[in-house]
Amino acid sequence: MQWVSNIIVYILVATIIMMLIPNTGLAKYVRFVASLLLIVMMLQPIFQLFKVNIKEVLAGYQSTTYEANNQIKNEINNKKNEIQATERAYILKQMAVQMKKEVEKSISQDFEQVVTNVELEVKDGVESVKTAQDLSKVIVYVSAKKDETSNVDPVQEVTVNTDGPTMTDSGNITQLEIQNFLADRWQLEDKQIEVKMEGGE
Repeated sequence: MQWVSNIIVYILVATIIMMLIPNTGLAKYVRFVASLLLIVMMLQPIFQLFKVNIKEVLAGYQSTTYEANNQIKNEINNKKNEIQATERAYILKQMAVQMKKEVEKSISQDFEQVVTNVELEVKDGVESVKTAQDLSKVIVYVSAKKDETSNVDPVQEVTVNTDGPTMTDSGNITQLEIQNFLADRWQLEDKQIEVKMEGGE
C-alpha cells in the first residue's frame, strides 16, 4: 500500500535527520514535530474514511432546495388556476342569470317564447370576464310558451303586423328574429348569439 510505503520512507528520513542534528535543546523540538507528523501519517486512512466533500454536500442541498421551491411554485400556480377557474365560472353564471332576466319578459310578451337557459362562452385569451364584449358566443335556449289554464292549445289567429315581428305559418317566431332582438338588447353581434328552439328546430 502507498500509505505503508510513505510511513516507512518517512521513518527512514526522520531517523537520518535525528542522527545529523546535534544533541541540543533544538533536537527535542525536532523529535516532537517528527513524532506528530508520524502520527498524522498513520491516522491518514481514518481521515480519508470520514472525509466529506463539502462541494458535493452543498450541491446536493442546493438541488434539493431548488426542487422544493419548484414544487411549491407549481402548487401555488395550480391553486391560483383553480381559484381563477372557480371565480370565472361564478362570474359567467351570474352574468348568464342577469342576461336572462333582462330579456325573458320581452321574449315572453313579444315572441310567446320562454327562455329556459342561457350559456356563455368566452373569447380566447380573455382571462377576466367583465362585460358581454368578452364573450365569443351566447347560446340561448327557448321553448314555446304554454297555456297553463288548459291542456288543449287554443286556436291562434294569424295576423300580419308590419310594426312587429313577422309570424310564420305555424305561429312561431323564427330563430333569426329572436337572435336579432337579443343582439340588439345585449349590444352584441348577431353571429355571437345562437338560439336553440327546444322541441322545435
